[in-house]
Amino acid sequence: QRYHEAMNPVSSAIEDAARTGLMPAGSTILLAVSGGADSMALLCAAAAAAPSHGWKLSVGHVHHGLRGRDAERDLAFVESHARRLGLPFFARRASAAQAARAFKLSPEAAARHVRYAALSELAREAGASRIATAHQRDDRIESYLIARRRRAGVSRRAGPRASRADGIVRPLLSVSRAEIRIFLEERGIAHRRDSSNGNLRLERNRVRRDLARRRSARGGSAEDAVVQRLVRSEQERQRIEQAFALEIAPSLSLGPGSSAADAELLAKAAPELARLAIEAVARPFAAPGHPPVTGREREEIRRRLLEGGDFRFEAGRRIRFERRGSLLTVRPRRTSGAESV
Repeated sequence: QRYHEAMNPVSSAIEDAARTGLMPAGSTILLAVSGGADSMALLCAAAAAAPSHGWKLSVGHVHHGLRGRDAERDLAFVESHARRLGLPFFARRASAAQAARAFKLSPEAAARHVRYAALSELAREAGASRIATAHQRDDRIESYLIARRRRAGVSRRAGPRASRADGIVRPLLSVSRAEIRIFLEERGIAHRRDSSNGNLRLERNRVRRDLARRRSARGGSAEDAVVQRLVRSEQERQRIEQAFALEIAPSLSLGPGSSAADAELLAKAAPELARLAIEAVARPFAAPGHPPVTGREREEIRRRLLEGGDFRFEAGRRIRFERRGSLLTVRPRRTSGAESV
């Protein structure tokens, strides 16, 4: 197979990641490669660009313990491509099914939880400061549609972030699935196909099918409207998070044994800022793979803050919120004796 370089949306996105510092020159980067089309495009484009930017690349693959022999073939496929490109290869086996049972997660959430936990371990093993994943433009659209169906807030509607505080970066968010397919076909680059993508019991697959039907029926106009709403959500998220960093974050005290916030400040804050604060103070005590509070719990806590009196509230029978005077304290719920909400 030929791994040659030419300017195209995939390569341009990788160059933009270098130019903007998303993937800084000279950095050590773990590429998260499943073997699917998106991650193979990431692997080959980043490998081609690495000499120009001084990147030290390695390849990380997570075996979720699902899909039997297909998963074994995925692992062997990715390892062979990493070796062919002369890149160090790291793999980790983690059971998504076991995580789903242990933490009471959906199959999708369990796979996501074990994948990111395993990638963090692999990045430490590889000495990487960044973990690049292959999320692309269609993933953003699908995430937006899922979040809208669930009536999620601005943060979730805005979709995957280009950069996260834990070192995860996503350089291909501007590239469509169709553009990735063209990139692979023009270079004769093989990829693995995940049979679970046809499983309509998984919400993302249902959304993907509905989106494909919409494209066939209406062309690009319907998708363009979704993208415009997605862009507005992302801009709104940036605005809210900048305000949060300036107005609210300095007043928070976060974990490990307990967190605290200024209850009066949160009562006066804009609703979206108060919601971010409630999630932030609870996050150190969240169950693995779960949000710290549900939307309903978060709104109940905000309502009580607005009322102004002291209160005690237990989120998910796991995290205790307690207001006394102007102080809101959050800590894990005691295991002995439940108190009424």
